[in-house]
Amino acid sequence: MANLNNKKLVIIGGEGNGGVIAACIEDNRKRFNDYECMVYGFVNDFETQVNGYPVLGGTDDIPKLLKNEDLYFMFAIHIIGRNVLSEQVFRKVNIPKNRYAIVLHKTALIADNAILEPGVFVMSNSYIGPKAHIGQCSLVMANSIIGHDTKCGPVCHFSASSITSSYVTIGLCSDVTLNAKVLEKRNIGNFAVAGAASLITKDIPDYEIHVGSPAKFMKRVRED
Repeated sequence: MANLNNKKLVIIGGEGNGGVIAACIEDNRKRFNDYECMVYGFVNDFETQVNGYPVLGGTDDIPKLLKNEDLYFMFAIHIIGRNVLSEQVFRKVNIPKNRYAIVLHKTALIADNAILEPGVFVMSNSYIGPKAHIGQCSLVMANSIIGHDTKCGPVCHFSASSITSSYVTIGLCSDVTLNAKVLEKRNIGNFAVAGAASLITKDIPDYEIHVGSPAKFMKRVRED
């Protein structure tokens, strides 16, 4: 039986990650009769509409939007390689945990004992294994795999077709990018990046970008 909650969702971001979240919600509604969420609009500092949805204001307007207790939020800003800026905006908006939704595509397979914190997004055909712990407002894009007992901090980003094995630990606001693969028991630090199509065989320290197969240090992320 369909869930007719129609929770009003405000997406903070633009047509990139934000558009993916909106597409997930619409697909859940159209194909699976899942009406738990509806896209109410976006928050964006630069645009007046995003993918045809209204922009309700900028990040400075969030305190006003929070006064409407019917609204829930998703944080969709993630700038790969400038992760520090993403985390700064996340702290600026300062939305209480209980006002974040969790959005899951109906084709995602998530273990019963996996922990998804508020604000987590999981797109189509992704898998999250037993006892995995996905931090607040982290984004798991289509066809991604996260193995059992893997833990990531808040505001992380797993790009499409990324594979993160088991017993991996990932810090704050870090990335496993397009088609990257992380071997088991690796540690990825805060604001760190596993580059596109890379094979991560060694730990990645804070603020570092590693690329290649096997991956090696390329450069530090920008901190401005």
